[in-house]
Amino acid sequence: MDFYHVIKNRRSYRSYRDKMPEEEKIIRILNAARLAPTWANFQGVKYIIVRKSETVNKIWNAIGQRNKFESAPMFIVGVISPSDSGKNMNGEEYYGVDFGICFEHLILAAIEEGLASCWIGWFNEEKIKEILDIPEKYKVMGLTPLGYPKKEKAPVKDRKSLEELIHWDRF
Repeated sequence: MDFYHVIKNRRSYRSYRDKMPEEEKIIRILNAARLAPTWANFQGVKYIIVRKSETVNKIWNAIGQRNKFESAPMFIVGVISPSDSGKNMNGEEYYGVDFGICFEHLILAAIEEGLASCWIGWFNEEKIKEILDIPEKYKVMGLTPLGYPKKEKAPVKDRKSLEELIHWDRF
């Protein structure tokens, strides 16, 4: 797949087959996330790979959106400590940007590997931390089910035109 094909085919999947992704695919996806640029190259994002079905079910319960999804065989949970990033010149913490760049690399790599994902930001963070024994200093910023799609989706079409989004030289 070429890069623009990956971009056009990045979709959120809510229905997965039972087949567990191969470990070599998971490693390539995580490596893509590892290579993402971060503040001062701190590389503060950590990934928890959840493959045990009992734990996967607990994660689904902590998400609380089970009715919107059909189960996936695994999850990748992303965490970062704000202390593992920096602040911009306006004093705004940058860890969310670091996480976003790394996690989007991960999501795009999943598409390249023929896998489906869905970046989930709606979940009970305390429950996730408890289930996965995540230390207090870390923030759970997002998670994704990962697996093979039950049904392929068409490429993205419902986006605004460039003319609606860009401004040349001034707003």
